[in-house]
Amino acid sequence: MAETPTYIVRPATEADSLQINDIVNYEVMHSVSNFNYGQRSQEDGLAWFKTTIAGGYPILVATTVVDGQEVVAGYASLGVFRAKDGFRFSAEYSLYIHHEHRKRGLGRILLRDLLAEAKARNFHAIIGSISGGNEGSFRLAKEFGFRVVGTMKENGYKFDQWIDNTFVELLL
Repeated sequence: MAETPTYIVRPATEADSLQINDIVNYEVMHSVSNFNYGQRSQEDGLAWFKTTIAGGYPILVATTVVDGQEVVAGYASLGVFRAKDGFRFSAEYSLYIHHEHRKRGLGRILLRDLLAEAKARNFHAIIGSISGGNEGSFRLAKEFGFRVVGTMKENGYKFDQWIDNTFVELLL
């Protein structure tokens, strides 16, 4: 039987941005958790990373070692909720787990650490947007005390179907 990997959560570095980008691009091509149609280039992924960090938002990664190499198994980040001064204490969270590392509790660990980081950075409201059908993300958000604040019906379109988006919020 294969040994369960050990994961370490830490702040992401620029060197992690390529693996983060690979996780995002997998979701772009295989899920409705990301509404882009085309994959994000490495340059755009690095630009996202730099802009996020420069904006004062955290990016955390969960890593493990596979064949002697550190691998990013998932990431969580905060980003701009709305680009207006009055929203500076609100942030939108993103959380993605590499498809080969799911169902191991990484989402819970990353979200816990991300919320602690949000509190340390004096954010007040954390918002999430969860695509219809993503029951795992709904359960995780509820576990951490997020409440549903509204559902936008059929506002996304991907893979020849209309998709609802539900917004959740947690006040710190």
